[in-house]
Amino acid sequence: MIFESERLSFRLIEQGDLDELFNNVWGNSETMHFCGGVITKEKIPQIIEYGRSQYNTYGNTIFAVIKDDKLLGICGGKLDEDDPFHVELIIHLAKEYQHQGYGTEALKAYVEWLKDGKRATCIYASVHPDNQASLNMTKKCGLVQCGFRQYEDTGFVDEPYFELNLD
Repeated sequence: MIFESERLSFRLIEQGDLDELFNNVWGNSETMHFCGGVITKEKIPQIIEYGRSQYNTYGNTIFAVIKDDKLLGICGGKLDEDDPFHVELIIHLAKEYQHQGYGTEALKAYVEWLKDGKRATCIYASVHPDNQASLNMTKKCGLVQCGFRQYEDTGFVDEPYFELNLD
């Protein structure tokens, strides 16, 4: 395990997680509804390897969220290509684990892990305006809305954009 919270453990995502990630997280249309849609099963191994290389290079990535040996989803950061200490928060939990406090607990644990290890100077997130649960989680983690962003994959809607400086 890389780090833990009260109920959750966080580890690197493994190729053995492929089926569960596809069926319940990245390949599940309900889970990915506000995030631009599903990711194909063929693309997931590449994402896993890219994440592992990011961790090996920068000590940070998107992690598997585990509870009682079950994969609940993923949580962590997508590192900015120009500055790997600017990190976009990412969280996707399987439908059966949503609305139980796991998302907020996971994000708070990740943010604390970043702060404690000085692994980021700034964290940010864009949240689809209809995704109230993610809006709430983002605010509970201390991020402050500082504008709006639009993205092609989510239909160019005005998404609230949040940041938190960790310097």
